[in-house]
Amino acid sequence: MKKIGKTCLSAVLAVLITLSSFLPASAEPIKKDQQFFDAVREYVLDNYALEITEEQLYDAAIKGMFNALDPYSVYLSEEQFSSFNEEATGVFAGIGAVIGKQEDGFYIIEVMPSSPAQAAGLKAMDKLIAVNDKELDQNLQLEEIIGAIKGPQGSNVKIKVERDVSSDVNSQKDKRLLEFNIKRAIIQVNPIESYILKGDIGYLRIREFNDNTYSSISVAIKDIKQKGASKLVLDLRGNPGGSLLEVIKTANYFVPEGKLVEIRYKSGESDVFDSNGNIQFKKVAVLVDGSTASAAEILAGAIQDKKAGTLIGQKTFGKGVVQDVYTLINGEAIKLTIAKYILPSGRDINMIGIQPDISLEYRLLDKPDGNITDNQLQRATEILNK
Repeated sequence: MKKIGKTCLSAVLAVLITLSSFLPASAEPIKKDQQFFDAVREYVLDNYALEITEEQLYDAAIKGMFNALDPYSVYLSEEQFSSFNEEATGVFAGIGAVIGKQEDGFYIIEVMPSSPAQAAGLKAMDKLIAVNDKELDQNLQLEEIIGAIKGPQGSNVKIKVERDVSSDVNSQKDKRLLEFNIKRAIIQVNPIESYILKGDIGYLRIREFNDNTYSSISVAIKDIKQKGASKLVLDLRGNPGGSLLEVIKTANYFVPEGKLVEIRYKSGESDVFDSNGNIQFKKVAVLVDGSTASAAEILAGAIQDKKAGTLIGQKTFGKGVVQDVYTLINGEAIKLTIAKYILPSGRDINMIGIQPDISLEYRLLDKPDGNITDNQLQRATEILNK
């Protein structure tokens, strides 16, 4: 024991001596510059008793830089970058569930119709506990969770969730752990859903702003207008955002002519985007919730600022920043927050969110015809019929 103690003490002294060689004589605070970094790296490589490579240290150091930034700035591995690109196109191998992050963890935001996730029994608002028996850490990036769930077509992924369930005895909420073994399949995300809701009221849901959103919306709007819709419920609930270009084009259908959004960079310079005011409906009600984020908030916020519709639901997520992706020569990439966006009224909603005009907590309703709707959708139709 004494020998081990002396060895440990010698190691500590060696560290202090090595690092102190970079201290100025005046004993000013250590300047953590490239020289300091190189000294630490060399000491680790020379003395670390287990296996480590210089490349692994550099990878860890680069990822560490992003830990000091906002949650949306990340260093993407080759695999994560590939997954990111698949999300943008809307075609990938997975289970067909939209994942989102909330304050207390990761949740299933939406289960896509006719998907492996729906067939297995996953439900919206199931809280993710583990993927392939690996418990999820709150500090993980959303991209890491999505990457773990995706995989080759035909392969299986094990998902453990926590679900709020009603007790048969007292109808109070209990939490139950459930496990699902789901076979991955090719998922083609249809970013929109549309139909005639009632009379002259159409319904248009935008799930995300991927590369196909604007073209899909253009077709959907034409279709429901031909079927007699002059008013619209625009459902942005659970929409995590996506392409800035796609939401700018989409907004022309809903935002009156004039300023739509300002993208403000670190340099102080800005890009201002306008709507051409190609309005398609005489009245619009917009449904939002805590998962309505980013590009979806640009659309909802511009509609609210221009008084072009009524926002109904719950406060939005509050992601008022824009990311750009830089591809690296090794196939990896950097996704970095490069700007804030400012709504037409001058609002910066980052970390704040958008308060709807009518606040209404979501709940399901039974309709007399046996179908199920929700109170937010019902309120939207009431507003449009006034």
